[in-house]
Amino acid sequence: MELRIFKPDDSREHYTTKLSHNRDDWFALDATIDIFGDRQSADPIHTGIVKRVRKLFKSSNRRRRYRFDAEHYYFTNQQQVWEVTLKIKDCPIIISKKKTRYYINGQTCSFETLCHALARVIYKSCFESDPATLMKTLFSTLSLPENVKNVLENRVPYHFYDILSDSLEDALKPIKVRLNVQQIENNLFAIEIADGVWGTISTSDLDKFCNYYLNGKRRGKWVDVPPAILYEKLLGKKPRPSDIDVMLAFLKQNRTRDLVEKRAMQLIDDLLHQYSDRLKGSWHENKLQTLFVKGKHYDWKLTNNGYKTNIQMVSTYVWQPRYSKAEFARQLEKWGLAIAELEKEGITSLPPMPENSCVWQGPICIDNMAPDSPLGDQFAARALALLNDSFTITIVSTIRRYLIGNPNENRVDLDEMH
Repeated sequence: MELRIFKPDDSREHYTTKLSHNRDDWFALDATIDIFGDRQSADPIHTGIVKRVRKLFKSSNRRRRYRFDAEHYYFTNQQQVWEVTLKIKDCPIIISKKKTRYYINGQTCSFETLCHALARVIYKSCFESDPATLMKTLFSTLSLPENVKNVLENRVPYHFYDILSDSLEDALKPIKVRLNVQQIENNLFAIEIADGVWGTISTSDLDKFCNYYLNGKRRGKWVDVPPAILYEKLLGKKPRPSDIDVMLAFLKQNRTRDLVEKRAMQLIDDLLHQYSDRLKGSWHENKLQTLFVKGKHYDWKLTNNGYKTNIQMVSTYVWQPRYSKAEFARQLEKWGLAIAELEKEGITSLPPMPENSCVWQGPICIDNMAPDSPLGDQFAARALALLNDSFTITIVSTIRRYLIGNPNENRVDLDEMH
């Protein structure tokens, strides 16, 4: 089977790899499968591959119902017990299932961990053919669950309800926060739940914790755990009322949206300092409203459009003439004919000659791949892309129809942009 993994842009280009296996009752090997990114995910390409891997296993399970065991004279449920050797290019991986347990090369794992591990190796195989390297990628992926890797990079998500709030609406609205986490042993992690107060949690429990607070799966003992119970589970003792007060104050200072926005705006400040000769910002009431960008070939303006759409909170404009050369020639021709008619009629008040002056053309439709990106991140992502506009215009198809002039033909000084 050939897998075609499409790039997350408008180029329609893709990476390719191959899968094979040793069973007659699994997926057909003469097929070509296209995999597209999942735009609702923070990691679109990886999530798209994971979903496809899930489908491969589920479709195979439907075909593999019962088999007659001639040696023992009974029917075995093939969905409960099976084994397959899967090859990603030339890297062999033995996958088996015994009742509810899955095994990959003899190591027990959950179905989700299995799908994520195979997805990582599949994507790696698009750029690497050496079986030893691919096997290292597999073991590296299996060393920690995908959820745990995510929170080590992005903090642990958690939410709770402020039942003592004066407003019923606020009391029913979850307060979402992000907590620091560190690995302290091979199978043990520490989570900061108050200022300088760290509780411990095992790898397995942290994975299950994230299944709800990160992935929204409502099962297990960590679903909707209030702060007092979380304190007791992580520290192994009941909290005092003063402990809860300190914990709640700490949690409210670590609201997810506030942390993300603060980090995003810090990124903007860093970019303005690093590219002071190519970026200029404009603020209103301490909020970034406009960001001007001098690209390699064109000049750009990014504006806060005030919308709350997840993927397009920033509008993009490019400094270009009003008309193309052909359109401007037609405008001049129309003007000349109109002048001739007016002069025949003896009218002396004539319209001025049209000008092909430059304006901010747009807005150009440029969406974020993943939802829920904060305003600062959307400014930063577009600014970084447009600083290298010679490349960006080749992969974002919506830009091209706004580029009327030739590269570097219509430029404006950064100080004169407004």
